[in-house]
Amino acid sequence: MSSTTRWIPKWTLVSIELEEGKKIEACYDEITKLYACPYCTPICKKGGIPEQGSYFFNKEDLKEHIKAHSFNYWIKSKKEEEEEEEEEKIKGTEEEEEEGEE
Repeated sequence: MSSTTRWIPKWTLVSIELEEGKKIEACYDEITKLYACPYCTPICKKGGIPEQGSYFFNKEDLKEHIKAHSFNYWIKSKKEEEEEEEEEKIKGTEEEEEEGEE
C-alpha cells in the first residue's frame, strides 16, 4: 500500500437549507469534516480533487459564504484592487515624467 501526502477527499453530497426554503447541494468531506462551497468548488460534486476552493468547518459559515456570492463581494473587491493598482501605475508614470523634465 502506498502512502501519499496529497489530500484525497471522500465526498458525500449534503442538502443545505438556505433562507426562504431554498436548498442547495454541497459537498462534505468525511475525512477532513469540511464543507466545500458548490460554486467555488464544483468539481467536488463529481468526486474530483479540487485544486482550489472555499471550505468551511460548519454549515452556518458555508451558508453565509453562499449568501455573499449573491452580493458579488469578491468581484467588487477585485475590481477595486485593480483600479487602485492602475491608479498607482499612472501616478508613478506621471512622477517619472516630471522628474525627467527637471
